[in-house]
Amino acid sequence: MVSSVALGGRLRGLAFCFLWYASVLSGFFFLFCPALPLLILHQAAYRKVTDILFAVWEMYPVALMELLFGTRVSLSGDPILSAERSIVLMNHRTRLDWNFLWAAMYHASSPPSHRLKFVLKSAVRHFPGPGWVMQMSCFLYIHRSWERDKDSLGRILDYFRDLRHSCQILIFPEGTDFSPANKKRSDEYAAERHLEKYDQVLHPKTTGFVFLAQRMRQNGQLDAVYDITVAYPRSLPQSEADMARGIFPEEVYFRVKRHPISTLPDSDIELRHWLTELWRDKEEALRQFYAEYNSESSSTKTLLHEFRHFGGHSSKACCLARAGCTCAAPPSNALYLALFSWTALSVFTIVALFTSPAARLWVTAHTLLFISLSIFTDGLQNFEVTLFRARRALLRNVWLKRK
Repeated sequence: MVSSVALGGRLRGLAFCFLWYASVLSGFFFLFCPALPLLILHQAAYRKVTDILFAVWEMYPVALMELLFGTRVSLSGDPILSAERSIVLMNHRTRLDWNFLWAAMYHASSPPSHRLKFVLKSAVRHFPGPGWVMQMSCFLYIHRSWERDKDSLGRILDYFRDLRHSCQILIFPEGTDFSPANKKRSDEYAAERHLEKYDQVLHPKTTGFVFLAQRMRQNGQLDAVYDITVAYPRSLPQSEADMARGIFPEEVYFRVKRHPISTLPDSDIELRHWLTELWRDKEEALRQFYAEYNSESSSTKTLLHEFRHFGGHSSKACCLARAGCTCAAPPSNALYLALFSWTALSVFTIVALFTSPAARLWVTAHTLLFISLSIFTDGLQNFEVTLFRARRALLRNVWLKRK
């Protein structure tokens, strides 16, 4: 028989999933889709508007986690400078890391805004709602075929350069989440190459990172690389099903380390070694973190979100504005506003679908449009790049003829 506590957790988990997904769909249909004409009329404005919309939405899952579930997010290390063009590296402990990463980006960014774009598996773009929003936000999709992926990544990076659009690119060098099956494959990889077996991370793949770093550096698009280490010392949701069952982390810890571009090596081989050493350090930091956490008394753990030492010097009164400190990030008024606004938009969408034929027609038309784009093309993000290149070629030809 299910206890009242377990039942309450499941209900909260289902509520989180429903509100999260409803906010994505309502935002897509009634905020993102109205911006589509800008793709044709003014691509720079389209890119800015969709980036702002996505950044504003990112506060909603943070609000749900911190206000609905009471998840405490603690950070240590360096602030993330939002104006920088950067690569963000992170260990992939669970399939849901990206959901908790938004909390880190929200609290750690200085000023509190960013343009984070993920490198994702191509299949994600087909997911109704989230995949479509990420297409409009020009995320970078890969197909696990390096020749094809190299061309796709290069096209989008060059597009950002030509559009003079600054952003941060997130990549999970491990390529997949830390599950028992994936750890086994990582151990086999380590045994074949006489490498140390890791217990907290998987051995990183270096090809994608090296390409991004070199192409962005060549394009003048790279100011720094941010290394983020995430730790879940208590409850760990490994999948979306766990989240639906109400399994949520009570605490999530992030350590942020900024590496200026001037400190990165120049050659491909040295960059591969640099990333490998970074992951070795990450493994050791996580081992130490969990060892210290497990040695704490239960009374001390109630204050961990204020004092936790994770690769820096702890201080109760500190904030991420100073490197090497740790702090808990309390909910802000902006999160309460996000919780109210996005929930209200979801309610409006549901009411509109039940009461307005025009709203149903609008939703149906855009659903069919994005299903078609997902099936018959490589996504709206590639159409955006192709359209930009075609326009530039046309303008160049017109200018040459006039000359």
